[in-house]
Amino acid sequence: MEIKEDEIIVGTMYKKKFQWYVSDKTIWRLDYRKYYDSLDLKYKRQGRALYEFVREIGSFGEFCQSRFRIPVVDKSTAGEFFEKILLAATDSAELAYMFMRAESDADRKALLPSLYVDFDGRALYSLLPRDDDVEKFVPDGWRGVKQNFEKLIPLKDRYWIDP
Repeated sequence: MEIKEDEIIVGTMYKKKFQWYVSDKTIWRLDYRKYYDSLDLKYKRQGRALYEFVREIGSFGEFCQSRFRIPVVDKSTAGEFFEKILLAATDSAELAYMFMRAESDADRKALLPSLYVDFDGRALYSLLPRDDDVEKFVPDGWRGVKQNFEKLIPLKDRYWIDP
């Protein structure tokens, strides 16, 4: 497996089962309505016309197509979402192997997890850079925070730590 430049490593907890995924970070903005509305507001603040927004971003329905037509990923839609990203799933052993084989600190840093999404506890934890605000786009009733989540990951799945 190879991790592309625009991909991140995401840990999830769903129905008390932990899983790693390597995928584009955009799909982890869990509430696409909030995300879409924020883009619309950004266009308005720039003084751009509605037709420009729709031409560049699309209608909300078109926008949702980029994430399997699932407007909000929460506990009720997570099963469908995980079916769609099945090929992005990986395991701790594969990530540990890649981490061990990394040739530099920068390469190892790129292999650290960026997000932890706890569907059971309705929380998203982000270690993405300050200017990336994925944690703002969580479903209603969820908690989205920039916070270290290492201790929330099951010990056997902390592939970046020597056993």
